[in-house]
Amino acid sequence: MIHGKPSGIDNTVSTYGNMIKFRSGNLTRLRSSMPIKMLITNTRVGRNTKALVAGVSERKLRHPDAMSFVFNAVDAISQELADILQSPAPDDLSINEKEEKLEELMEMNQGLLQSMGVSHASIETVLRTTFKYKLASKLTGAGGGGCVLTLLPTLLSNTVVDKVIAELESCGFQCLIGGIGGNGVEIQFAASS
Repeated sequence: MIHGKPSGIDNTVSTYGNMIKFRSGNLTRLRSSMPIKMLITNTRVGRNTKALVAGVSERKLRHPDAMSFVFNAVDAISQELADILQSPAPDDLSINEKEEKLEELMEMNQGLLQSMGVSHASIETVLRTTFKYKLASKLTGAGGGGCVLTLLPTLLSNTVVDKVIAELESCGFQCLIGGIGGNGVEIQFAASS
């Protein structure tokens, strides 16, 4: 999950595209059967990944049994998420049902991350703001600040998205909309005349 050595996931995803499942040092590429749109909110709060990792390790030493359950739950959520993303979505109804499941999994995962002690007041502000619009969000990266991902369901109106972004930006955050699971790095050559 979080360790002192870079996994190479960021570079791998950027280069090859799609999504990556990382477990025990193994990278597995995932292909989503549905489009996924996310609001990425940069809290502009720097973080000390090493200190956050140390805090989680200390919590694990103080509460080994409880933290074991937390890590097992995170693993189960990650596996279910991968299964949902890869299962066929033949129609809009299936996509909406999948999005609802993804929202629930994101909320559960965020709760577990909070129990690990890696959230931050800025992240909590983003969560409260997006929750008002019935949107699911979770921290990304090591936590302690940084960015928050918010799922933007297919049927969500642009008006609501604009309101959420305006409210988050009024808090001093930076917002970007991105698709998840794209192609990665591509080289395109202009046609010769």
